[in-house]
Amino acid sequence: MNTRSAAIIVAGGAGKRFGGALPKQFLPLCGKPLFLWSVLAFKKVREFRDIIVVVPEDRLATLAPLGKKYSITFVAGGKERIDSVKAGLALVPADAAYIAIHDGARPLISPNLIRKVLAAAVAYKAALPAVSARDTIKLAGRSLVVKATVPRDEVWGAQTPQIFERKLIMRAYRKLGRRAVTDDAQVAELAGYRVQIVPGERENIKITEPFDLFLAKHYRKMKE
Repeated sequence: MNTRSAAIIVAGGAGKRFGGALPKQFLPLCGKPLFLWSVLAFKKVREFRDIIVVVPEDRLATLAPLGKKYSITFVAGGKERIDSVKAGLALVPADAAYIAIHDGARPLISPNLIRKVLAAAVAYKAALPAVSARDTIKLAGRSLVVKATVPRDEVWGAQTPQIFERKLIMRAYRKLGRRAVTDDAQVAELAGYRVQIVPGERENIKITEPFDLFLAKHYRKMKE
């Protein structure tokens, strides 16, 4: 069975919620740009022969030396996240049977979790890691008035990498059009595909606010 895979690491956002002049995915984390930790995790999984990192166009020239050093391909992203993912998909080699799409702002992803999600994708064609809810979940609108309490055992927080059979995710993105989505699993869902959940890792956090970066630095130092 062909399990050759390609990883698309989406690092093209502006990081407006984080603040600061430098987008969060390029901030230093224990001596390396934050997004590079994800690259290194995928390089430890033998099935991933190709790694494509989507970045803002104005970063391509400065990142070229890293591309040569780590044998990764950089490509310019688009205006919206779906445009950036499509830019990455366009560069996936034809012999890659599976495609992982990972958020470059999740630098604590482990090779072990990547392997688990890939195994689920091989079995079910589409898979993502997710963590179960710990808190009581309230459903509310913009008025912040509680509408309902959602059963906690039915709620999962989605993570990345989300991994798909190549043909499935390519077809799903062609069907999507310009509909708004928040992750790639939703693209597959909207196309009518089943997506399997794999229990994720609590430390696989997304760097959204400065406190998240503090946690990531602390965790990295503990691992060293």
